[in-house]
Amino acid sequence: MARRASAFGTIAAAALGAVVAACAGSSSVSSQSPSPAAGGGVGYVDMNAVIAAHPMNAEIVALQDQINALNAQSLVEPKAVTPQQLQAEAQLQQELQAADGAFQDELARRRAYYEQREAQAVQAAEAQALGQSPGGPGTVLSGMRQQYGTQIQSMQNTAGKTLLDYRNALFQQDADHLRSVQQQLSAGVAARVRAKMQQYSDAETAYQVELAKQDQAQKLNLKAQLENLALSDKQRSQTQSQLQDIETREEYLINQLKTKDDAALKAYERQQNAEATARFNAERAATESASRAKLLARQQELGTQMQAQVHTLGGQFQAQMNAANQALQNNPKVRAQVEQIHNQMQSAYVADANRSLQDYKATRKALVEKYSAIAHLQLQDNQAIASQIDQLAAQRRDLYGRIVSQVQVVVGEIARKEGIGLVIAAVRAANGAEDLTGQVARAVAALPSTTPAPSATNSGG
Repeated sequence: MARRASAFGTIAAAALGAVVAACAGSSSVSSQSPSPAAGGGVGYVDMNAVIAAHPMNAEIVALQDQINALNAQSLVEPKAVTPQQLQAEAQLQQELQAADGAFQDELARRRAYYEQREAQAVQAAEAQALGQSPGGPGTVLSGMRQQYGTQIQSMQNTAGKTLLDYRNALFQQDADHLRSVQQQLSAGVAARVRAKMQQYSDAETAYQVELAKQDQAQKLNLKAQLENLALSDKQRSQTQSQLQDIETREEYLINQLKTKDDAALKAYERQQNAEATARFNAERAATESASRAKLLARQQELGTQMQAQVHTLGGQFQAQMNAANQALQNNPKVRAQVEQIHNQMQSAYVADANRSLQDYKATRKALVEKYSAIAHLQLQDNQAIASQIDQLAAQRRDLYGRIVSQVQVVVGEIARKEGIGLVIAAVRAANGAEDLTGQVARAVAALPSTTPAPSATNSGG
């Protein structure tokens, strides 16, 4: 709602500046009053006395009295004391805030509604003048801007898709290349490990043969002894034991060599895998670096192309905009239609807003009455009081301005009649200036009263 107005300060300053000096032959009492006749005399007018003599001054006083009464009422608001009164007052404030929020939301909805209708109507008028078909909310010019934005967006989408496709193809190419490198490195590691394994196997076989040759004579001798039927059981057992020891020793030595070779083969395989991994990582880093450079170059290329296309499209759009603007500006019919549409929508919105305002005021008043009855205490709606003060102050300013305008006319006529070239607003004479207050006051008092007396208003709670 409207904020509380300070009526006196604004009105007094306006009144003091309204009656100004007029130099002989060229100046006037004010921009709205007749010029006084040429002359070298200086006069002054006591504006307070002149305003007091005006037939409508009583209405000014009555309005100010109402303002003072409302200001006093807001200062002596009844205070809630009991828990029931405090609760009722708190609930009242909550519901008043909710009502205010609903009112503001309704105003915003109505404003958006009429703004949309106005935009559609203006678009239709402009489209008809330009020989185009209206489509969607907004003016024809905004439609052209939207079309331009759509084209730019389409170009951006196309460039983005092109870059994305290039990146995907590049990444797929890199993936295929790295997969091939990985397969080649794995195959190389496997081949070298197999070769090393075969090398160890051949060495183990040769060592096994060498051991067999070294023990061949002794083993043949022991076997020959075992064929002697004359051997006692003890001798046969000792001979068999010696033969078994030889074979066990050979087996142990061969297994020892195999264990050593297995450990060496595993170490060799780990070394080969580490070297292959290092070579693969180096190749991947080089490939990714090269791909980033290619992608950046492609992005810059597309950016340059996009910039050129946008520049060309922007020039075309600006030319269309200039032509449309020129056609609309040079068409008085369109300007008149747009102004008429705006006035119609503004009037409709104001009418709706006033109806909503009346409902809003009624809601606030009903809430105050409801919770005043609950609290058994006459609660106040200070916002409604402030709104009434603003309305009364606006009426007073308007009435005071009309009075001042009439006084300016009277001052101009009397100044010309008396040959006064300069009239100032002052309370007392200065430097021998002629006092015109009496003449002006009598002339002003004889003016007809054209404004009905203001009606008293309630405090709203």
